[in-house]
Amino acid sequence: MALKLGVNTETGAQIIRYARLLYERGLIAGADGNLSVRLNVDRYMVTASGIHKGLMGPEGLVVTDTEGQQVEGTGRVSSEVPMHLEIYSKVRQARAVIHAHAPWSTAASLKRDSLDLGMLAEGKIRFPRVEVVPMLPPGSMELAIAAGEAALRQRVFILKGHGVVAWGSDLHDAFCLAEALEHNVRILALSSFW
Repeated sequence: MALKLGVNTETGAQIIRYARLLYERGLIAGADGNLSVRLNVDRYMVTASGIHKGLMGPEGLVVTDTEGQQVEGTGRVSSEVPMHLEIYSKVRQARAVIHAHAPWSTAASLKRDSLDLGMLAEGKIRFPRVEVVPMLPPGSMELAIAAGEAALRQRVFILKGHGVVAWGSDLHDAFCLAEALEHNVRILALSSFW
């Protein structure tokens, strides 16, 4: 099934742009992570499984329905699609979801059940307490459900040992949340060296 981007050519280009930004900022490596955008009430454009996000082109995109069934694209649907769909199902205002394997946030999640960033000026305003979802099997419905519940409480949260998830009104919004969280966690971690 070839991907017929049609009216979504701009959406595909945006996903590719933000996937590269995540890679360039060190928030993902290689084929790690995934991005998605809600196209309409029953279609979602998602990065395909096993695609290097820093080097991908249109071949790295697939379109799924609300059940996660592939309707366009030649790549394989990511095993994390259920998590994205659960967030869209629970949070109607979510238009984009990013899951990045951000190293500082992921490392911090191994030591804590939540992160208190309230001692930092930006952290206090944007995310004083960041939820850490318990470690659950990647791609499982258990993880999808837990992430959907966390998304109801926070726009950005951490999957224990598995990375950051952010949802927003668009990819720019979700990217800014994921990047800011990682930056603040890194500052907090660096403060422990002094």
